[in-house]
Amino acid sequence: MILLEFTLQDVQTILIVLGIALVLLIGAIFFLLTEFRSLKASVDQKRPVAADNSLLRLQAYERLTLLTDRISLKNLVTRMHDTQYSATELAAGLIQTIRTEYEHNITQQNYVNPEVWKAVTNLKDQNIYIINELAGALPPNATALDLSRNILQYTTADNAELSGIVLNAIQYEVKKLI
Repeated sequence: MILLEFTLQDVQTILIVLGIALVLLIGAIFFLLTEFRSLKASVDQKRPVAADNSLLRLQAYERLTLLTDRISLKNLVTRMHDTQYSATELAAGLIQTIRTEYEHNITQQNYVNPEVWKAVTNLKDQNIYIINELAGALPPNATALDLSRNILQYTTADNAELSGIVLNAIQYEVKKLI
């Protein structure tokens, strides 16, 4: 048997060589990780994220178009008209419908131009205000037919309803996406 004898100096040299190799290995791993992150960031920047977001934004604008149409005064009255109600009951039902429709679509604000969302919110607020004003101007014993007639007369006035303006704003934003 041959015994290998290591001197203290030989052990120290081996440890130094192993230490240097370990430092080089850790350095190489760190360098590769840094390069990988840099390459990933570069690829992420070049990836067309807009294509994914465009579909979500288009769908949001579609929903806002539907919301705008559903809460327009003319469509509300046509959809909810019932002669069994009093004017006060109809007004409460119209306002509740507007609020429900709006709340159902509230998440769409995350995907659309903030100005368009503000226009939709203003439409909701304006329509509630108009319904309250027209219902308040009627006598206490007024029927739903009276309120419906007043609302429809109001909507026939030039520029009386904001819904057309909101729809134009939505269409403008959609055209920018397409």
